[in-house]
Amino acid sequence: MLIRRTRIHLLKWGYAQKDDKGRCFIIIKEQGIEIRKYFPEREKPITLEYSIEKTYKGLYNQICDIIGKSRKFGRPDSRKLPEEELTYARYGLWNYVKEDKKRKAPYTDLQRAGRNLRGLLRVMLFKRLESSVYAFRESIKRMTTLQERFLISLNENIIPAGEEAEYILYESDQYDESQLIDELRRIKNKKYNVEDFEIDKLKEDLEKDIKLYKKMYGLVKDINADNKNQEQDDKLYVLIQRLKSDKKLNNKVLIFTQYAETAKYLYENLNPEGKQEIESIDSTAKNRSDIINRFSPKANEYNLKNNEKEIRLLVSTDVLAEGLNLQDCDNIINYDLHWNPVRLIQRIGRIDRIGSENEKIYSYNFLPETELDKNLGLHEKLRYRIQEIHNTIGEDAEILDKSEQLNEEAMYAIYEGNQKEIDKYEGEEDLIGITEAEEIIRDLQLNNPAYFNYITNLRDGVRSCMSKKVKGKFIFCQAGNFQQIFLASEKGKIISRDISQVLATIKCSEKTETKKLPKDHNRIAMKIKRSFEEEVKTREAEKEYTIKLRQAQRYVLRELRLQFAKTDDADEKEKINVLEETFRCTLYPAVMKELNLVRRMGITGEALLKRLSDIYFQYNLRSLSDKEVKGEKEQIVPRIICSESLI
Repeated sequence: MLIRRTRIHLLKWGYAQKDDKGRCFIIIKEQGIEIRKYFPEREKPITLEYSIEKTYKGLYNQICDIIGKSRKFGRPDSRKLPEEELTYARYGLWNYVKEDKKRKAPYTDLQRAGRNLRGLLRVMLFKRLESSVYAFRESIKRMTTLQERFLISLNENIIPAGEEAEYILYESDQYDESQLIDELRRIKNKKYNVEDFEIDKLKEDLEKDIKLYKKMYGLVKDINADNKNQEQDDKLYVLIQRLKSDKKLNNKVLIFTQYAETAKYLYENLNPEGKQEIESIDSTAKNRSDIINRFSPKANEYNLKNNEKEIRLLVSTDVLAEGLNLQDCDNIINYDLHWNPVRLIQRIGRIDRIGSENEKIYSYNFLPETELDKNLGLHEKLRYRIQEIHNTIGEDAEILDKSEQLNEEAMYAIYEGNQKEIDKYEGEEDLIGITEAEEIIRDLQLNNPAYFNYITNLRDGVRSCMSKKVKGKFIFCQAGNFQQIFLASEKGKIISRDISQVLATIKCSEKTETKKLPKDHNRIAMKIKRSFEEEVKTREAEKEYTIKLRQAQRYVLRELRLQFAKTDDADEKEKINVLEETFRCTLYPAVMKELNLVRRMGITGEALLKRLSDIYFQYNLRSLSDKEVKGEKEQIVPRIICSESLI
């Protein structure tokens, strides 16, 4: 069940109304008396500008050059990157596969994943660079360690790729170097063969990246490292000075950031004495409800205990951005640069709620500027920031989640304080969720069964055409249980696969007129189908060569290996081998539930062997492992279910 309670939705559907001053309210009855409950008034958003160059001691542009810009990568020996730019070699392994192996499994699955990973890493570094010195510094430290561990593995003729190897690398702080190699050797040759790679070139680029990560760390390691030189970090300094000088911020303040490291950094700098009235929270917090109640006791009908103090200032990640009542607060500060209005709307919605005792609410948004931007107007500063984002992420923008993608119009509206434009994004009702689409089908099934049966019996490949503001093609493909919808341009370039966006684009009424199908329709539809076929091949190769292990499986397998090392009994070793092979398979949900319980209870040693043996026989897992070994699978045939031209 979806309940929408934004002021725009309530006004649109008649649940709320406006008084003669334009304030939004609803009427409720308490003991037979009608009472008006108001939304607070939103004041114009305030932009807080700071010098990102000053924050990074004038080295910001140098760091951005090292992070690099989006570009299409060719073969390793043809890439002409600047000497001081990351190659992201570890995340583009397909570039180092020898030509005669590139089109063969399991190497085909490295191509698409590599491009996506390089893009995501670049975006992550770029965003953390803007978020805070500390978040960027911690990321660089982790990245350096991971690259070094990867290189150690290569020197032992091991390609540590694939999900299990990735897990071992990320857990590598638990091992010394020899233990790490032992763990990686255990999975050696199960997926990628070192002889199939241009290994010298890969090592060379990894060494270059390690050198550059260390250089970036050296550039930022001393910036307010001890939290005692806050003026070194201009962004932090602007926040601290604003909190001191703005009387509105003497009331409750909720500071949002995207990253847990930034939340930690702000908390330590804003609360060096550890006062109870200042707190921070992220997704790892175990006392989340306590913090929420102490920050907003009135809204959550909470009575403070004797030893508790009400929180006045709370630093949070987006763990508090949805579905919570925090309307005791009247100030929100967004510490990170906004690319998209989705998070802003979710965050402001925590305090913009009916029944708030605050007449007005305020929002503040940080905006970085460079020395070149300093004397420009706000609109021009935004234009340059937007262009810098485009230059950095380029085509990689397509792989970002919709809520992460850059929305230029929204950025202008947010930072120029255009509340009417911001409200448009909050009131955006033209997107359709898959649930709503399913509801339409259920309604047909119930109230118009004849038409429902007509739909279910339509042949594959059915086509249509209608007039729309947007020209293009809609294609729905399926292969086995894998389904994909595409919205493409007139020439067949894929624009979107987002269900809400695509369904909203093709939505029409019963009376919408069918138009004549363009001559190029089949050609474009087949072009999309061929693209889908390649994706299906990649997915099938990944299924065949990649084992997706869950956390409970990793726990069980790790404990089994420890038990294997402890025993000299040949029968027990054989038993452990059988269990390890079995619990590495794709498991039934009921079996996963059992393994999750094993992990939570921390069962180890002989008790673990007995419990896993019981599960093995109880769920007849021998047949499961036999089936995976034999590679039984259904025949996958890609096909077009339906398609449509938009003219």
